Amino acid sequence: MLLKIKILDIEATDYPLVLMHKDDAKFLGVRRLGRVNVKLGKEEFVAVVDLTEKVVAKGEVGLYEYLCRKLDLSCSINAEVTLAPPPDSVHFIKKKLDGLSLAKEEILDIIEDTVENRLSDVELSAFVSAIYTRGLSNEEVINLITSMVNTGQTLDIKRKPVFDKHCIGGVPGNRTTMVMVPILGAAGLTIPKTSSRAISSAAGTTDTMEILCDVSFHKDEIERIVEKIGCCIVWGGGVDLAIADDKLIKIRNPLGLDPQSLLLASILAKKKASGSEKVVIDIPVSKNAKIKDMEVARKLARDFISLGETLEMEIKCMITYGGKPVGRGIGPALEAIDVLNVLGGKGPQDLREKSCEIAGLLFEMGGKAQRGRGKEIAEKMIDSGKALSKFREIIAEQGGNPKIKPEDIPVGTYKHTVKSEIEGRIDFMDTRMINMIARACGAPDDKGAGIYFHVEKGEKVTKGQDLYTLYSDKEKKIDNALEVLDGSPIGVEKVIFDIVEGELSL
Repeated sequence: MLLKIKILDIEATDYPLVLMHKDDAKFLGVRRLGRVNVKLGKEEFVAVVDLTEKVVAKGEVGLYEYLCRKLDLSCSINAEVTLAPPPDSVHFIKKKLDGLSLAKEEILDIIEDTVENRLSDVELSAFVSAIYTRGLSNEEVINLITSMVNTGQTLDIKRKPVFDKHCIGGVPGNRTTMVMVPILGAAGLTIPKTSSRAISSAAGTTDTMEILCDVSFHKDEIERIVEKIGCCIVWGGGVDLAIADDKLIKIRNPLGLDPQSLLLASILAKKKASGSEKVVIDIPVSKNAKIKDMEVARKLARDFISLGETLEMEIKCMITYGGKPVGRGIGPALEAIDVLNVLGGKGPQDLREKSCEIAGLLFEMGGKAQRGRGKEIAEKMIDSGKALSKFREIIAEQGGNPKIKPEDIPVGTYKHTVKSEIEGRIDFMDTRMINMIARACGAPDDKGAGIYFHVEKGEKVTKGQDLYTLYSDKEKKIDNALEVLDGSPIGVEKVIFDIVEGELSL
């Protein structure tokens, strides 16, 4: 069927999608979300079909912005459109929905089609749902990891061994990466750290590092930086490491689906693609964290270690407390201030402690410290100023100002401080609500937005004492955050804190 091309100035999807009049589709025998083969001169591709009676007329085919960017349409007026079958990977997704195991080649097929944008969001959603409900065996997880690694870029780091860490998430603040990397780098260890942006939190490591320098680099640029100074802190999404994982994360996000087998595959694929050999995994546990039960955390740790052995990675897991933020600032700028303060020998003690524990464990894994003495060496790297010096070197190599000080970092123009209405002791901090309020203030998109805590869990507070300050670049967003707080029947200080009256021992 020959159809006239109509260019649609609409960004609809990141896979090939065309819009057809329903009468043309009926004549061709294709249904909504079916597939057609589209031939434009020498260009030919398979696209998913959506139907309309208004946007395109009979005899037309609408091409969305995604396709227009990829194709040279200057010489094309008409497109030859024919019916196309679905890719084989669709049948393999249904196989997993039926509860059957997938062979190595079948998983590779699904991942290759994901990377090549041959699968629609509906089909990828079905794949994630199948894993969520049916699970994956360890063999399937390994095959998923290797497929993700083999269909994306990999870093070729010459300096060995390569160290790494990862936190599975769920704790506000927790910018241990930005403290730990320069500690290890200052001691001569190699750590090409690729990190993510925030998904549901107020800031990811990349969002915070971006306050200080560039984070988007190509593969060869990362390799050059690491060859020169031994470490970096960059955005993993700019390198296309295990690119299929990034596409699956977009699908998992809206419903918050985070099946454990996909969590394992997601993290370990990125580590393998980075060339990591010795890795520490931070698993925070609390009733508001991603992992709520200690037994679940222990099983997850065992799975990480076991899969790591198969992938020729030495992995150690730290099960940590996830019931409070790590650091005082929540939001990109406020967290960057915390990091610079900690590396400068000041700043939040909990951020220093946790960062040094992670770095210390990696020192022990790398033979730089005896068992139980790694944290001591990490602390010396901070106290001597070597870690801060290394961090400034990283900032300089990534195009930032190495002389930047905490007071140079701008925070939100507008602020509002919440005070305690009672006297007592802080017994609980709601980490989910903390993220929600910080995002209501504009974080992470507004870099200066977020929350700064004047107190932390376990501290005594007096009536009228400052609890936390909201920051935003827009006054309206402060109002929005206060509306969320004021909507609580228990008072604004208790939306985030549970303050127990009287003298209590924790």
